[in-house]
Amino acid sequence: MGRPPTINRERLIDTARRVFAAKGFDATTLADIAKELGVTPAAILRHVNSKQALFGLAMQSGMLLDPPACILELPRIDAKTDPRAVLRRIAEEFVPFIQDVLATRIVVAMHASSRSTSVVLPFDPEADNPPRRGLKIVADYFRRAAEAGVLRLSDPHAAALLFMGSLQGYVLSHTVLKITPPVPLNDYIDALLDLWTSGAIRSGGSRAIKRNVSPNRDRDRGARARGDRPAAVHARSAKAEAAGAERVARSADRAGRVARRRPRRPRSDR
Repeated sequence: MGRPPTINRERLIDTARRVFAAKGFDATTLADIAKELGVTPAAILRHVNSKQALFGLAMQSGMLLDPPACILELPRIDAKTDPRAVLRRIAEEFVPFIQDVLATRIVVAMHASSRSTSVVLPFDPEADNPPRRGLKIVADYFRRAAEAGVLRLSDPHAAALLFMGSLQGYVLSHTVLKITPPVPLNDYIDALLDLWTSGAIRSGGSRAIKRNVSPNRDRDRGARARGDRPAAVHARSAKAEAAGAERVARSADRAGRVARRRPRRPRSDR
């Protein structure tokens, strides 16, 4: 008879965190975690003495300690690198990272809701915390890319907040709000980069809408300056031109006949 399978503490905590984050504290049992590990609940109890103790260890391990690698490596990236490739990598790696962190925080907050009505952040919001460090790194990349001429920005810090906020908004809408139908991450990233690359608002579009100006305004104005007909006005057909000429001729002929008439003699009074 072989020895029962064993697990190490690191694998136990990682697996427990994922199961707790997916199902919540109340709906998770030691048997659920043991099944994921391929062991018995008794094997888990060799490492911890209760589900509550395992929950504390697992959720603490899922706290946000440092920004993900896609952000930490930004200072080493050449500022002239195509920003679309850089921003896509950030989006692809940051979204799963923040989803994992957010799921952990939600489970912890729900478990602690009976004792507290507020969500306790895993860092000091007034200190040099991981989100601040990460945003600062992204803002510095935007600054370097703008100086290299591959990005056109007026405020790198605001641009970094806008881009990272868009990624966090995706996570919130799909993880917390659970919008339907869900938008695949790749489609969301494509749309986001398209906005950053070419923009969505067409130049002058708002003015044209407000003033109800024809889109051919500039072309028509140039045509009038040259003495031409406006491009938006269709040329008359040959039939219409001929009909107009015929009307003019008839008018001239009628005027001639009237001119050739003899003047009427005044009646004599008898």
